[in-house]
Amino acid sequence: MYKPFSSRSTRLVLGLTTTVGLLVSACSSGGSPATRTVTRTGANGSVSTSVSSSGASSTVASTTAPAAAPVHIKLLNSDNSTYGVGMPIIAFFSKRITSGKALQNATKTTVNGQPLNGAWYFETSSYYRGYPIEAHWRPQAYWPAHATVHVTIPAKGLSAGKGLAFDDSLTLDFSTGARNISTVDDATHKMTVTTDGRSYGVFPVSLGANRTPTAHGIKVIMEKGRSICMSGPGYHECGVKYTQRLTYGGEYLHSAPWNISNITHGVDSSNGCTNLLPSDAQRLYGFLQVGDVVEYPNANGPSMQLGAGYGDWNINWGTWQSGGLVSTTA
Repeated sequence: MYKPFSSRSTRLVLGLTTTVGLLVSACSSGGSPATRTVTRTGANGSVSTSVSSSGASSTVASTTAPAAAPVHIKLLNSDNSTYGVGMPIIAFFSKRITSGKALQNATKTTVNGQPLNGAWYFETSSYYRGYPIEAHWRPQAYWPAHATVHVTIPAKGLSAGKGLAFDDSLTLDFSTGARNISTVDDATHKMTVTTDGRSYGVFPVSLGANRTPTAHGIKVIMEKGRSICMSGPGYHECGVKYTQRLTYGGEYLHSAPWNISNITHGVDSSNGCTNLLPSDAQRLYGFLQVGDVVEYPNANGPSMQLGAGYGDWNINWGTWQSGGLVSTTA
């Protein structure tokens, strides 16, 4: 296991627009007595209007609405990158917004120039300091392979809930690679990899021991190549090679030269990671990419959750469309 990795820089688009408008009009005709309108603005933002005609006067008071507090959005995804077909679009928000409806309606995505429907789903976040909420946008099924994706998020000025408004708009352009789907079967202790529907290979694995189980469900490769130390029953290894991260909590695909016997004999003995033979780990490291899907249909651990990593595909589409923590329909 390993601690969650640190934040990385992303492209930001900043802007803040607050507009308060006030229009007062008066007119006179023929021989009507002169009419005078005087408008005064108080220090607290209150507005009073006095109208006088032939010596008569009246005063109407009103109060301007306070400016909406700005909510800034930043994206984890990078422009001009290539991701696997399971990669969500991940956004972070600088305030606890209370409505995602305007954001949902404004977000437009095209794949190879054709519109693609999808939805945002919100959850609490601790990934970036000062950004307490994150949301993931995904289509109903995995992204099409070998595709060009363009995302437009014209959020600036839109409501993020009562007293809140987004202060920036963003775009994102990326590509998808091959449809690489890996299935890790704990019954056979084998990892089967397909690419665009064709077999790529079958690899022996050792998963988590009973007291340190591997989560079951659908996972997505989050990052590659971090130099880490790993500990488990009877071992402590640093500089572990060919690491491909699957959870914030520290599940990886990785080389495990200290565990070759258990890998080849189908014995689950890891600290939750998927242990691979060194040559297999190196081959898969060169082949798989961030965003590729790794499915664990029968691992012995708890269900994979969205907050544990990119567990988006474990949430059914009907639930996803509700918006999760923040409603996207109201």
